[in-house]
Amino acid sequence: MSGVLDLGLLSRGRVRLVRQTEVAECGLASLAMVANYHGFDVDLGTLRRQFTPSMRGAALKSLIQMADQIGFSTRAVKLPLEEVMNLHMPAILHWDLNHYVVLEQVKGGKALVHNPDGRSKWYTLDALSKHFSGVALELRPADDFEPETRRERLRLPQLWRRMTGLKRALAQTLVLSLVMQAFVLASPYYMQLAIDQALPALDYDLLTVLALGFGLFTLINAGASLLRAFVLLSAGTSLSYGVAANIARRLFRLPVSWFERRHVGDVLSRFQSITPIQKALTEGAVAAVVDGALAVLTLVVMFFYSATLALVALTAFALYGLVRFVSFSLQREAEEETIVARAKEQSMLIESIRGVVTLRLFNRESQRHAQWQTKLTDAVNANIGLARIGIWQQVGNTLIFGIETVVTIWLAVGFVIDGGFSVGMVFAYLAYKTQFIDKGAALIDQGIAFRMLGLHLERLSDIAMSDQDVSFAKALPPRTELKGRLELRGVGFRYSPTDPLVLDGVDLVVEPGDHIAITGPSGGGKSTLAKIMLGLLEPDEGVVLVDGVSLARFGHKNYHDQIAAVLQDDHLFAGSLADNIALFDDAPDTERIILSAQAAAIHADIAAMPMGYETLVGDMGSTLSGGQKQRVLLARALYRDPAILLMDEGTSHLDIEHERQVNAAISGLGITRIVIAHRQETIAAADSIYAMVDGKLAKGG
Repeated sequence: MSGVLDLGLLSRGRVRLVRQTEVAECGLASLAMVANYHGFDVDLGTLRRQFTPSMRGAALKSLIQMADQIGFSTRAVKLPLEEVMNLHMPAILHWDLNHYVVLEQVKGGKALVHNPDGRSKWYTLDALSKHFSGVALELRPADDFEPETRRERLRLPQLWRRMTGLKRALAQTLVLSLVMQAFVLASPYYMQLAIDQALPALDYDLLTVLALGFGLFTLINAGASLLRAFVLLSAGTSLSYGVAANIARRLFRLPVSWFERRHVGDVLSRFQSITPIQKALTEGAVAAVVDGALAVLTLVVMFFYSATLALVALTAFALYGLVRFVSFSLQREAEEETIVARAKEQSMLIESIRGVVTLRLFNRESQRHAQWQTKLTDAVNANIGLARIGIWQQVGNTLIFGIETVVTIWLAVGFVIDGGFSVGMVFAYLAYKTQFIDKGAALIDQGIAFRMLGLHLERLSDIAMSDQDVSFAKALPPRTELKGRLELRGVGFRYSPTDPLVLDGVDLVVEPGDHIAITGPSGGGKSTLAKIMLGLLEPDEGVVLVDGVSLARFGHKNYHDQIAAVLQDDHLFAGSLADNIALFDDAPDTERIILSAQAAAIHADIAAMPMGYETLVGDMGSTLSGGQKQRVLLARALYRDPAILLMDEGTSHLDIEHERQVNAAISGLGITRIVIAHRQETIAAADSIYAMVDGKLAKGG
C-alpha cells in the first residue's frame, strides 16, 4: 500500500472478507471467501484444521485439491488482463507472484478485489495489471456440493464458566443500578410538582418538603452509585484477570508450530481482545439490563402523559436503531481492519527494535522507518474509516432526535394552548422523553457492542480453539526415569499434507551415553529432525521410541522433564545470569548453577564480572559475546541434569579450546549427547557420525 492517507469510502460486495491469521495462508483464506459466497459457511480455523497449510504457502495444485474436498469443481486458467472479466466470479487470482486474492466482480473498468492480507478494494484495470500474474482459479459448486455450516465458535460462557462470584457481583450491581434509576425516574415528577403545585400557590412549605424528600433520595442515590462503582471495579478486575489468565494458559500450551506461523503483533492484538469483552460483560451487560428496564418504564409513563407524543419518541428511537443496524456490517469490517492494521504496524515496530543492530550496520534506518510509516499510515487510514462511520452515525442521531425534539415541543405546547397539558407536565414529559431517548439509544449502542464482541471472540478463538500441544494431554502417564535410549523407526515428516517429505524413512538408534553427530547441508532436515527427537513435532510416519516405548506412551511432559537442548534460535530472558541458568526456577540451587556454569566453561567469565551471577542481561542483548551467550545457554541445559542433551549448532560460536573444555566436562556426566553441527572439530569429537541429505539419514565415517 502507498503511504498516502486514504479518505475515501470503500465499496463492499457480497463476498465477505476473510483475513488470514497465519503468515502463509492467503490461499486458504481466499478459498474460505469463495466457499462462504456459495453457501458453504466455514471459518478459517475450521479449514485450517482440515487442511494444515504449508508454512511456505499453498501451490495452485494444493488449492485445487482442497477445493475438491469441500465440493467445488475448479478450472485453473492462464489469461491476459483483458479477459479477466470473462472469469466465473468470484475467482481466486494469483497476486504479486507470491499471494492469492479473490476477484468478486469487474464493472465500469474497475475490479473489486478482496485481499486476505489487507482489505477490499476497487482497482482500475491498469492498477490490477501491476499485481495480477496472469493465473486464476475458477470455482463452481460440483454436483455433490451441499451448502452447510462448519464453524467452531468461541462462546462467552466458555471464558468465565469456572470463575466464582461473578454472577453474584453482577446481581449486586444490577440491584444497585435499579435503585439509582428509581431516582432518575422520580426526578421529573419533582419538577412537575414544584411547577404545578408549589409555584401557583406560592407554597414555600410544600416546596421545602419536596426539596427535603428528593434531597434525601439524592443521598441514597449517591450511596448506591458509590457501592455500584466498587462492585463493578471488583467484578471487572476479577473477570479481566481470570479471562487473561485462562487465555494466557492456553497460549503457552499451543504447539511450537502455531507461533512459527504468526506475527508477534497479531498474537498480542488477539490477546488484547480480552479488554472489550471484559468491559462488555461487567459494565455493558448490567447497563443493557438497566437501560432496557428504565426505557420501558419511562415509555409507559410517557404514554400516560400522551400517546401521541410517546409515539413520536418511539418512532425516532426506531429510526435510530435502524441506522445503527444498517451500518453495523460496515462498522464491524472497519473495526476489524483497524485492529489488523495496528497489529501489522506493531509487528513491524517490534521486529525493527529487535533488529536495530542490523539496521544500523547496513544503514537501513531510513528505509525501515519509511516502511513502518507505511504500516502506520494504513493503521491511521483504517482508524479514519472507522471514525467516519461514527461521524455519520452521530449526524444521523443528531438529525433524527433533533427533528423529534422540534415535533415534540410543537405538539406539547399545542396541548398546553388547548388546555390538555399544564406547563409542569410539559417540563416533566420532556425530562421523561430525554431519559427514554438517552437510555433507549444507550440500549441500542450496547446491543451493537455485544454484536461487535463476535469480532473479538473470533480473534480470541484463534488462541482458545486451537489444539494444544500433545505434551499437555489430560491423562498423564506416571513419571518414569529416563535412561537415555532414543530410537527412530521409519520416521517421516512433512509440514502440510501437500508438502513433500522433509524427513523420509529415518531410522536411528542412540544408546544411553552415546555421543553422536549429525551433519549435512543446510536445509536438509537436520533441525526438523532435532524437533522430532525433542518431541516438539509429531512425525507423520513412523514412531519415536524412548527407552523402548513410544514417546506418546512415555509421556511428553515426563520426557521434557529429563532432557535438555541448545537450539539455534535460543535466547536469554530479561533477568540475571543466575536466573537464566536456572530458567527462573522457583527454588534455584546456587551450587548447581555454579557447577553447570563450570561444566559449560563460563564460570570464570561470570566470576570476573563485577556483579557475578547477578549480572543483568536483557531480552534484546547484553554485553556477552556470542560464545559467552552460547555457554550460558549450555549451562542452562546442564542445570536440568538431563539424561539426553541435544545441541543444534550449540557450540558453533565457541573457540576450539573452550569447545574442548565443554566436551571434556560433558563426557564426564555420562549422558546421551546428540550434536548437529557443520564444524569438523565438533563432528570429530563424536563416537558416531550420521549424514542427513534430502531428508534421509545415513551413517558416515
